[in-house]
Amino acid sequence: MNIFITGSNGFVGSQLMSTLEKSGHKVIGIDISDHCNSTKHANTLSGDIRKKADLDRVYARFSKQYGSDIELIIHCAAAKHDFGIKREEYFSHNKLGTKILLDFAAEHKINRFINLSTVSVFGHPKGRSDEDTAYNPDHPYGESKLAGELLSIEWQKQDEARELIVLRPTVIYGPHNFANVYNLIDILHRRPILTVGKGDHIKSIVSLGTILGMISFSLTLLKPGYQHYNCVDEPYITLRELMQIVAANPGFKMPKITIPLGLAIGIGMIFDVPAKLFSIDLPINSDRMRKFATATYFTAGKIRKAGYVQTQSIQDSVSEMCSWYMNQDQR
Repeated sequence: MNIFITGSNGFVGSQLMSTLEKSGHKVIGIDISDHCNSTKHANTLSGDIRKKADLDRVYARFSKQYGSDIELIIHCAAAKHDFGIKREEYFSHNKLGTKILLDFAAEHKINRFINLSTVSVFGHPKGRSDEDTAYNPDHPYGESKLAGELLSIEWQKQDEARELIVLRPTVIYGPHNFANVYNLIDILHRRPILTVGKGDHIKSIVSLGTILGMISFSLTLLKPGYQHYNCVDEPYITLRELMQIVAANPGFKMPKITIPLGLAIGIGMIFDVPAKLFSIDLPINSDRMRKFATATYFTAGKIRKAGYVQTQSIQDSVSEMCSWYMNQDQR
């Protein structure tokens, strides 16, 4: 298949380019940033999905290079950091960018679209949540990604022949990723002193291997209409279980002291002041303390029922990331 991937220098996008190419697909990508934490694919162009001229350049390059047209867009590009991004920026990238990309798809009669959204469109529902949980985003990131989802659903409705799949991953982790799971791994290596609360709440996560597998599998599910799937590793584990998996690896330890959430938030508020004054993203703040102690119990039974089989355990995926982390730390 002829595939255009946005955000192709990102953590998922860069690996997806190579994965799909190895499977025999023809790929081209675009990214607003020239930085890539892993291996940058040679067919990634520098550009902004909010600029039609940049998208047209991708289309022309693909047609010239392969002598055929793009058949599928996999939309990975997003403004997604939890902290340090203004509301307007989230919506500029995640809503406006998606709209311009969908307009581009319509203009060039690209009728297949896979939209990498997020479980953040559900906010933080209480208890176990599946694919049909009500939308209830509680952060500008989730709100803007929901806006992009709704635009893609409307795009599909405009032509019944169009094929749309929305994938909603939870927290993604793996080598070369420096987000939430990395922060936890870093703490259990450098500062395994204290933790917040009992850690008996579910923390849904998804490895890079699983999300790449789910995206690849979703290509086999494409058909006219709209489909949506959550992307989560199984089994669904608690924060303490995740910490124990990390601590089972050489160089990591479980914290010895547990402090109440209220005290942790108070400590975090001390760091809120310099973070706000100097517009910097510190590893400790009150929001992170709250999120650390908040359950995220999302399930992904729907894509498994459709036939997807997870090929790597959480233990193996976490161990792989821990090994990569230790190699980075020794440089």
